[in-house]
Amino acid sequence: MFKSSITILRISGIPIRIHVSFLLILAFLTYAIGQNIQSIANLAGVNVGDLTVNPYGLGLILTILLFVSVTFHELAHSFVARRQGMTIRSITLMLLGGVAQMEEDIDESGEMMMALAGPLFSFVFGIALLLSLRVLVPFIGPDTHLVIYYLGVINIFLAVFNMLPAFPSDGGRILRSLIARRVPYLKATRIATNIGKGFAVLFAIFGFLTGNLLLILIAFFIYVGASQEYQLNVIRDVFSGFEVADVMSDEVSTVRADDSVSTLLRRMMDERHSGYPVVNDSGDVVGCVTLGDVRAMPQELAGEKRIRDIMSSELITVQPHDDLYQAFKKLSSADIGRLMVLDADGGLRGILTRSDIMKVYRIKALQEEQSRFEG
Repeated sequence: MFKSSITILRISGIPIRIHVSFLLILAFLTYAIGQNIQSIANLAGVNVGDLTVNPYGLGLILTILLFVSVTFHELAHSFVARRQGMTIRSITLMLLGGVAQMEEDIDESGEMMMALAGPLFSFVFGIALLLSLRVLVPFIGPDTHLVIYYLGVINIFLAVFNMLPAFPSDGGRILRSLIARRVPYLKATRIATNIGKGFAVLFAIFGFLTGNLLLILIAFFIYVGASQEYQLNVIRDVFSGFEVADVMSDEVSTVRADDSVSTLLRRMMDERHSGYPVVNDSGDVVGCVTLGDVRAMPQELAGEKRIRDIMSSELITVQPHDDLYQAFKKLSSADIGRLMVLDADGGLRGILTRSDIMKVYRIKALQEEQSRFEG
C-alpha cells in the first residue's frame, strides 16, 4: 500500500516502516519545536538558559520521541486487533502520524475495542510521564526534565485529539461502531464520514484564519481519508455475497517458462493480453509474466531471453471460494492487475483481473440506481 517506505525494525513480528513523507515532517517539526523551545521550557518550568542542548537538537530529539510515541499508539491498536484474530501486516510512520495495516477487516464490536486501545495507551502513558517528574526532578537535568514534560503533554494531546469524532480517526471509528448498533453498517459509515468531513472543514477554516499549515494538512487528510474509507465500505457492500468463482475467467491462456520473450510478445499482440500465468513442462504454475516485465528488459535481448528469465515467481493467488472483496483488497494492496486462481492442490482454475471485479461493481451500482428509480 505504501510503496515509498522502508522497514527499520520489527516489534513482536510487526514490521515498523518509515514512509518518505516522514522525512518532511521530521524536518518541519524539528524546526518548529526548535523555534518554540523558549515557550516549551516556560511551560515545563525550566529556565531556557540552563539547557545544554541546542534548541534544534532538542527539536530533533523531541520529534523522534514523538513518533516513537505514535508507534506505541499504533502497536496498542495492533495488539488488540491481533488478539481478535487479525493479521497485522505493518505499521507505517508517515507525514501525519502512523497507520497500522491489517490483512482482514475487523467487525463492528472489535473495531471499538481496537480504536479505543491507542488513545487509552497514549493517555495513560502521558499521565505516567508527568507524574514521574514529581519523583525525578531532583535527579535529572533541565534537558531531561523538558523532554519528559513535553512527551507527557504531547501523549495526552494525542489521546484527546484522536478521540475527536473526526472519522476516520479513532474517535470517529468508535462513533461509527456506536451508530452501527442501530443502523446498517454502511449507513453508519456514511453518517460518520459526513461528521468527519464536517470536522475537516472546521479544521481547515481555523487553520486558514490562524495561519496553521499543519492543521490545514490534517483537515485535508481527514477529508480524503473519510471519503476513501466510505468508498471502500461501499465496495465491500457491493461485493457482499460474491465469491471469486462467480467472477473469474476460467478459460486461461498460459505460456511456458521455456518459451522465448519474442514468442511471448507475438502472443500478446495476437491475443491482446498483457499478462499470462507461466507453467512448467508438467503444467504447474511457476510464475506470472506481464508486459511490464518485458518492458523492463533490454529489447535487443528479446530473442535470447526466456520467459523464466523475466517472470515473477512470487505469486499472489486466491482460491475459487474466497470472498471477492478480500480478493479485491489483495489486488489493491499489491497494486497488480490480476490474480491467479488456484485450487487447494495448486492447480490453475482461472484468473481474476481488476476489470472483472470492476464490471461487477458497475453492474451492481447500475442495478441499485435502477431499483431506486423504479421505487
